[in-house]
Amino acid sequence: MTTPKRHAASALVIALIATAAGSTVVQAQRATLEAIVHRQTLDNGMDVVVVENHAVPIATVEVVVKTGAMSQTPDDQGVPHLFEHMLFKGYRGDGGREFMEEAATLHASYNGTTSQEQVTYFLTLPSRRTDDAMRVLARLVRDPHFEGADLNKERFVVLGEFNRDVSDPRFHLQNELSQLLWGDQWPRKNTLGDQMALLAVTPAHLKTIFERYYVPNNAALVVSGDVDPTKVFSMAADRFGGWKRAADPYAAFPVPPMPPLASSQAVVVTGDVNDITIEIQWQGPSVRSNTDDTFAADVFSAFVDDEQSAMQKRLVDSGIFHTASFGYQTLDHTGPITFVGTTSMDKLAGALTVLQAELMSMSTDDYFDPELLKVVEKRRSVATAFELEESIGLAHTVGYWWSVAGLDYYLGYADNLSKRSAADLSGFVARYLNGKPFVIGVLTPEKEAPQVRAFLGQYLQMVSASR
Repeated sequence: MTTPKRHAASALVIALIATAAGSTVVQAQRATLEAIVHRQTLDNGMDVVVVENHAVPIATVEVVVKTGAMSQTPDDQGVPHLFEHMLFKGYRGDGGREFMEEAATLHASYNGTTSQEQVTYFLTLPSRRTDDAMRVLARLVRDPHFEGADLNKERFVVLGEFNRDVSDPRFHLQNELSQLLWGDQWPRKNTLGDQMALLAVTPAHLKTIFERYYVPNNAALVVSGDVDPTKVFSMAADRFGGWKRAADPYAAFPVPPMPPLASSQAVVVTGDVNDITIEIQWQGPSVRSNTDDTFAADVFSAFVDDEQSAMQKRLVDSGIFHTASFGYQTLDHTGPITFVGTTSMDKLAGALTVLQAELMSMSTDDYFDPELLKVVEKRRSVATAFELEESIGLAHTVGYWWSVAGLDYYLGYADNLSKRSAADLSGFVARYLNGKPFVIGVLTPEKEAPQVRAFLGQYLQMVSASR
């Protein structure tokens, strides 16, 4: 076994820590990605991506399908998640072996995930068993069995997950906000699902989902770890090459655009909590139509979350917030921008006022200190370099970016982030935050709810008057 790629990645980490010039950091990161990421497309349209990392003799083999909540209708919310469970449950190996038995034989861990724009199935195992993992996953996604008895058992497993999540008051807050943010298209964001839809689904419905979305030209095979790309491509052609291409599911069943939020709204959620949690969401950019703004969103979030930023100093260091952070979820079909902060009841009114003043000040270029932008870029590059050292999780990272943005987006990510200027960030704030409709929610103890509602009403009035 040779280890040149491990040395390259380790050298990158050292270089990123020692280098002060941001452009050199970005160039080194892109060069490393180009060296370790390999791709090929099978004749049937299935993408195969290999991420080499020879640090340990382990590989992760993952099949990614472009489906999930985005392909739901109001009547089948949560069914893609149930489908993920059923694919494992309906696996029939040689001699009738179940998927769990196959994984145990291969000394593998396994799992599946369902999110808004992807469903994944993966095995992590000794790299010498990579071909066996492909054999098992190929059978999993190409030859499922949907039987009523299995469905009756598995739907209650998913309902158990549903009940566990809805018992968390933070989930209620996020759920209420998402319903307000997306309006009629909320079902296409609702990964967890709806109880009635889960109870009503039939094996015939699952077969329809399989035939529509589980086609090779709507899927990718991602392999990361101690593997030879040439051998992986050969294995992939052997295991998945016979999977027949079909019609593009989104040509006949396109994902409708997310409706723009018409007006700002507020909601109060009560629970057994001590602190007050404030969450605000705006509709953010889409990779498909506003690619540059997705990069600005990530740089903006990293900048304001940095402990040296003006926001952290004025909101958290001052003591008016316990915590305060921004985030953006990169998605093909409109990702949310989210602010989350915690405070106490006696500081809530002041916290809302200070937060609004901070948002208004972000519209100016001089808010985003160029020197801090360089520091933020350096920290991000170092974090990414360490991520490249983690062979097991790279398949998940690459699979996500493949599904929501494409592999070229991922390869050029560092380059594009480094190009964002202070003017780009203030422009992002102007286009998506200030003066734009939003939804705000507060998680509070029950006894404080009436006063919190009054504060939120006053906050909406204050924001409206400042436009």
